Amino acid sequence: MIERLRRQLDLALARRDEFVRVHQTEPSFANRLAAESMTAHVEDLRQQIGLLDARPIIELVDMRLKAPGFEDGSIPLRLIGKVSEYFRQMIGYAALRLTRGGIDRKRVPDDLYDELDLRLAAVLPGSSRLVMTTSANRDLLDDGLSKGALSRFFRVLETRGAGENFLEAITDLGPSSVKRMRDLLHLIVASNAEVDLTWRYSGETVNAWQGTHQALTDVTHALDVTEINSREEAVLSGSVELLSKRERIHLRSDEGRTIRILFPLSLLPRVSELHLDQHVRLRCSVTETLNPYTGETATFYELLQVDA
Repeated sequence: MIERLRRQLDLALARRDEFVRVHQTEPSFANRLAAESMTAHVEDLRQQIGLLDARPIIELVDMRLKAPGFEDGSIPLRLIGKVSEYFRQMIGYAALRLTRGGIDRKRVPDDLYDELDLRLAAVLPGSSRLVMTTSANRDLLDDGLSKGALSRFFRVLETRGAGENFLEAITDLGPSSVKRMRDLLHLIVASNAEVDLTWRYSGETVNAWQGTHQALTDVTHALDVTEINSREEAVLSGSVELLSKRERIHLRSDEGRTIRILFPLSLLPRVSELHLDQHVRLRCSVTETLNPYTGETATFYELLQVDA
């Protein structure tokens, strides 16, 4: 991983030197822009290598805040503190829901935060970049707690706050994590800023999102009005159609409906005993998610227990 980044750096240095020579020979705006762009790429690679040298197995989130007041690369300490804390709690609650399920948990245990090992690794200019890391700890199937939490966060952003995919994404993230996400995005909006988010692992970009003013408005408004309500418990009977890596069971009910059921990682040992076409009885919590602004509503199921 780090050796590949170093090879990329060597190539980037060679190209930068070439662009600089061309600009010195034929000065022009286009040639200067090419040289500056490659210089910025070189610096980005050096920063990635520096972080990996210090902490080799990490998920890295690069949050680039763009606003008139940040053009010199500085950022108010108050803003750094709030952004960092909202992000820490958001990922913590997402990881708690991922591992233990439920939508009404009020506190993230210290041992879970220790496992995540969330850190503010760097504050860099351009405009102002906060580089946050968390321990990867991915398994042989390339899954991990931090990966799962970050995936749920980015899935909400990708929906732009619309449709059933948005309702599903915020239900998966959970109310406590959604609240911290809403606070984080509102803070960025209140700072009259835009944000570029890039998630990297092993030197590769896993996901990226451009938070323009319009994109931030769309998502924050949807987060403000949407309600996640725990309704009841239900016992579902049917045949297993799909066992998904994304913590889902697809059940063909006895009435012929296909029902998607989320399950926490704590129930993975029990779920792994199931097989396709097996007839099962699953005790589930039922959650209704409603967007009053659009009139969209959806019902979601989370596994509590495999009865039979």
